Amino acid sequence: MFKLITGAVAGTAAALLLAGCTSAGPASSEPTTAISAGASHAPTTISVWTFNHLPNEVAAFTAALNRLHAKYPWLTVKFVPNKDDAAFAKAVAAGDPPDVFVASAPDNVGKFCANGTVADLGPYLSSAKVNTTATFPAATLVYTKYQGKQCALPLLTDAFGLYYNKKMFAAAGITTPPKTLSELAADAKKLTVKNGDGSIKTYGFVSRSDYNANRYIYTGVQSGTKFYGADGKATFGTDPKWQQLLQWDKSLGDSYGPGNVQKFVGRYQPHADDTNNPFLTGAAAMEFDGEWHIGEIDAAKKGIDYGIAPMPMLDSASGTYGAGDTLGTVAYLPAGSKHKQEGFFALQQLTTDTTFLNTLADTVSNIPSTFASLQSWDKANDPHWKPLVDMFKNPGSYYKTLTPAGEEDMDTWREFLLQYEQGKVANLPSGLAGIAKKIDNSNAQAGN
Repeated sequence: MFKLITGAVAGTAAALLLAGCTSAGPASSEPTTAISAGASHAPTTISVWTFNHLPNEVAAFTAALNRLHAKYPWLTVKFVPNKDDAAFAKAVAAGDPPDVFVASAPDNVGKFCANGTVADLGPYLSSAKVNTTATFPAATLVYTKYQGKQCALPLLTDAFGLYYNKKMFAAAGITTPPKTLSELAADAKKLTVKNGDGSIKTYGFVSRSDYNANRYIYTGVQSGTKFYGADGKATFGTDPKWQQLLQWDKSLGDSYGPGNVQKFVGRYQPHADDTNNPFLTGAAAMEFDGEWHIGEIDAAKKGIDYGIAPMPMLDSASGTYGAGDTLGTVAYLPAGSKHKQEGFFALQQLTTDTTFLNTLADTVSNIPSTFASLQSWDKANDPHWKPLVDMFKNPGSYYKTLTPAGEEDMDTWREFLLQYEQGKVANLPSGLAGIAKKIDNSNAQAGN
């Protein structure tokens, strides 16, 4: 479950901590073979850390780990919730990492893999006879591998779509959700409702990158571009579609009038995930969000008649409509674990056990991350969930290439996006070329 969004200061602090995280190396000459499920084993206690912290999430993990212990009494798990990437980096630097770490997002997979913080799971998977391509949908392998190494495994997946209020659509005479960004802008203007004093009562759609999940509109899929080219360089200065995407964004924001989008973000960003979310209150007719929003809407019990559709594409990329950003929770085996074989055993069970994945998916309102769990999941054909599951399976869905700089590239890109949206970038082509160079330099310094 990917909860958004860390602030720039918090992101920078985490980046500084992660920058100092270096290879922990193997703790011993322990073999990289998997433990057979039927083999006897000496009693062992391992630690599992996760970012999850809400009571229902912790309960779901605890129940799964208790089942694991009941099935394999030799394995005892010390479960520690509410640990983020920065806390993990500190533990690694101190020489005392957990045996399994579950992170909320994959942005640091490349960093942790490149600097040896986490183990290459390939030998363990081979020994355990786990065929990753037959077990996990292709979209999950994009964000769990780095330069051919399987340095993490997926544990639930996020997919992002366009939520739209059917009643508001009908009132505005709109019969189908938009498929292109020009259609989205036109519909947003039709759906915008003003109060008698000219202030905005309902926004059609707010695209600004610092609101809720919107930054994932600008990673490449929606514009038919790649964040990085085949040469490993950022494409912002060379692919004109980036300029078209940002101009669309700013034009839509400007159409609401000076300062109105800033007011919207200031008011609703603190409520992106609660009952005062603008889509729930009627302050927004459409919203780009992750699948967890379905659970939030259900919990609010406000009886909203809504639909979910793929996020529209830049007009020139309309042929790829249906694809979207897919990323999710990832599970690592720290290289410095003192119980790597036992840690992998637990990691394998958690990431491939259908009962656990489906139970956890229902608990946190996420999408299961194996073919088997998807096939047996009772929500797979639900009218709200199906568009997102289809997007997850779409061969055109992907996440940006991971690099040794970790989340620094996205932080840098987000800062530029916001500057442009606020009118602080005088020359867009020049600015895009400059930000591409800055990101390339960061990757070079990180060893890319």
